[in-house]
Amino acid sequence: MAVSLKRQNGLLTFIYWIWNELDRTIFTAIKFSFPSRFVSPFGFLGMLTFIMFITLGVTGALLMFYYEPIMTRSWDSVAFINNDVPFGFHIRNLHYHGSNAMVMLAILHMYYQYFSGRYKIRNEILWVTGVILGTVTILEAFTGYDIIFSERAELAISIAASLTNSIPVAGPMIRELAFGAGFHDFVLRFYAQHVFILPIVMLGLMAVHFPRFLVFDVPMVMAICGAMCLAGGVFPVDLGFKFEPTVPPGITVPEWYLTGLYAFLRTQYDKFLTGVLWPALFIGILLLTPFLDRYKKFSWKDR
Repeated sequence: MAVSLKRQNGLLTFIYWIWNELDRTIFTAIKFSFPSRFVSPFGFLGMLTFIMFITLGVTGALLMFYYEPIMTRSWDSVAFINNDVPFGFHIRNLHYHGSNAMVMLAILHMYYQYFSGRYKIRNEILWVTGVILGTVTILEAFTGYDIIFSERAELAISIAASLTNSIPVAGPMIRELAFGAGFHDFVLRFYAQHVFILPIVMLGLMAVHFPRFLVFDVPMVMAICGAMCLAGGVFPVDLGFKFEPTVPPGITVPEWYLTGLYAFLRTQYDKFLTGVLWPALFIGILLLTPFLDRYKKFSWKDR
């Protein structure tokens, strides 16, 4: 009995010591409280987007153990993860579905912020960084499914390189920097962008974008994580066909978040106009929205 009490006191002493030491860290500066009024579930969309970002970081780190950023091995290494690595298919499914969920949640978060007027009254910096974050999120997802180097990825790479090259003056230089001199160079560059450069940019933007008071709902986080685990086990992700330079590619479709851009390109107008200028104008209008709309009322019905 005395030994048990001694162990219990020792454990409590250790816990209190840790808590006292945390007093000098940023952890104790975070204050947790229950909201005094009802919070709309749509208010959790930004937080859920961040949870998906964390999920992608964890699953992506696990995939890095087996993925090979080499043109001749990239597709084969992903196939090896799917077929031979224990639970590899589930990790990849989680990563893919998490990527789509993050893009979807980011878009819904932007819609909610716009229609609720949250970009007004000294929230301009949150809106601007949010729009940039959304754009970088799509680029992050785009580079992710390209480094598999399937037939669909090759089509997306060719279109993206052509659009980049169509930019006046700086286009060829940007294309050389982002895509490299060939397919072998491209895989390594996109891999570096996907796992390091773009995540670092996103973390920097998040440091500015997070509001002073962040709504964190534990049941909502548990629900979205459970839904992602369920989707990863129930809905397998098709790897697609490996790209072979000597074999004509089959008919393929882009990811859902790029269908609008592909629809513009199918109009057969100038590719710089439809594939670069129009999307850039749309993003520019979104960035200027809080500075153009100076009306004080928040609801979209009153605007």
